[in-house]
Amino acid sequence: MDKSTHSILLIFIVLTHFLFNGSLVMPEDNLSQNLSIDFQNNLVQYENEVQIKAVSNESFGEQHLFWIPLPDWIQMRATLLAVGNYCYVYMANETIDLLGENNSISKCNSIRDAFDDDVYPKAIEVAGHPNGILGDIDGDPHVTIFLAPTVRYMGTGYLGFMYLENEDPGFPYTNLREMVYCDSEKNVYETICITIHEFNHLIWYNNDWNDADFINEGLANYAIDYAEYYFWVTTAVTNAFTYYPEISLLYFNRFYGSLWDASYGQAYLFVTYLANRFGNNFTKELVFIPEDGTVAIDVALDRFGYNLTFNDLYLDWITACVLDNSDIYEGIYGFESVSYTIQAQTAILFDFEMTRTHYFYGFDVKRMYVPRDSFTFKIDNPYPYALGVSLVIKDDNNWTVTQTIYHEDTDKIQIYVEGININNVYVITSLMSPDTPTGFGDVFSLDELISSELTYNFFEGNAVTDEVENTSPYFLFIPMLASLLIVKKRKKLSITE
Repeated sequence: MDKSTHSILLIFIVLTHFLFNGSLVMPEDNLSQNLSIDFQNNLVQYENEVQIKAVSNESFGEQHLFWIPLPDWIQMRATLLAVGNYCYVYMANETIDLLGENNSISKCNSIRDAFDDDVYPKAIEVAGHPNGILGDIDGDPHVTIFLAPTVRYMGTGYLGFMYLENEDPGFPYTNLREMVYCDSEKNVYETICITIHEFNHLIWYNNDWNDADFINEGLANYAIDYAEYYFWVTTAVTNAFTYYPEISLLYFNRFYGSLWDASYGQAYLFVTYLANRFGNNFTKELVFIPEDGTVAIDVALDRFGYNLTFNDLYLDWITACVLDNSDIYEGIYGFESVSYTIQAQTAILFDFEMTRTHYFYGFDVKRMYVPRDSFTFKIDNPYPYALGVSLVIKDDNNWTVTQTIYHEDTDKIQIYVEGININNVYVITSLMSPDTPTGFGDVFSLDELISSELTYNFFEGNAVTDEVENTSPYFLFIPMLASLLIVKKRKKLSITE
């Protein structure tokens, strides 16, 4: 589905939820090191969540001192300028002096209205109630939005963040309330988007504080999209990812720059794909599942009755990132809520050896611009790791997608393909685990990732070798394999491996 786009300059490092301590970010392991909260309690589900409201315990004009790291912990005085059904909007007094009282009140009223009308109810739909399993620390269901001059004190990397320690009575700098911080000098629209993202983190971390970033950052960005502030993410981080599909989905890049933005875009697209394909209840379930990362996705797939694994889903998703075609295969290779296709594609040359670095759960796209009706693809085998291959063909029989995860101890993987008047070919490859991977985390460079230099080549016609030791075992069982592929992917072309 097409959406209009707008030209907005964004620095998406701003959406980090990490702690600051004089340096750029601290590792996620330190996020809640001071908490004395048992996260193993039974998960609490709330009914009629959107209808939960309360009479305000705080009123317009009240002033409070809030702890905030700028970057060292200080107390900053702020005034309550807007009270909503679900939020308090406080602004730092020094920002009020800068903007003027009337402008400050007008801005806070706009943020309050957006939070009550759009942000809160939409966030509930995709992530659940903000109380989570921790409960309400202050007995007041309002969420505090604290507008403070974070960028002016800490740099352009800090437009918004949240601290779970604000709900920990034992933390020395706690504000003892459900709370998000947003820069006070950005325009109203950007502030709302930042609020959506950080509020989603607040909900997630009130249920599970150490889940994989590719899920919780993805859901926080999807929440912006779902609240219909979509072009804030689609014209920023997704545009960054389109040129870096090789980055790892599982290991979020936290070094400020284009790869940081690309990781946000990648996570957003992955969670958007989950929500488009399985519904918001699926993504919401991930918040409440005790397991983390890819294992949580496997658990959710099982709970919702899908005979799929994370690896199956991952291959479908990278294919959707290349095709974005919802008209084939019941829509599983397209996005419903965003138009998107990877731009980083290597042209296929025949009998011309090329080498590409494959990073663990990143992918490489090869496109044949002058298709042949018969060709062979050969690539190094990354054993003991697996190679995921999504082969996409369009010919007189329409589109055909064939996906295989190779994990045999051979020198080369070889695939022979033929069709009738082929006019489109994509070969998508990814370094993977043969089974659902269990690791995830953050990195600060691609050098930290598992990787493999894989040399590949394309040949016209059937160039598959007859030497058993250099041939994928699948090639030795062409009739049986072809039959299986027909059942799995409604195969219409003659493809042998």
